Amino acid sequence: MSESEVERSFEQQFVDELVPEEMDWEDVVHTYPLCALAVAAVAGFVIGRRSGRKIVSAFSDNAVERVTGMVSRLLDKEID
Repeated sequence: MSESEVERSFEQQFVDELVPEEMDWEDVVHTYPLCALAVAAVAGFVIGRRSGRKIVSAFSDNAVERVTGMVSRLLDKEID
């Protein structure tokens, strides 16, 4: 197994194993919208169960950074 394969996340490997490269997703979703929605829901559930805490943590860290930056800019404007 190469180094790039080791670094790939579970989600990337999961999608690569399920989805052929030549598949036209737009056509599939247009032709079978309910099936596509069901597949997306199941994939979201699996990914969420597997990596939910990491995703929430990353989202929270990003939100804290953005709010901190906004507050800092507001305080800088009021002090000047």
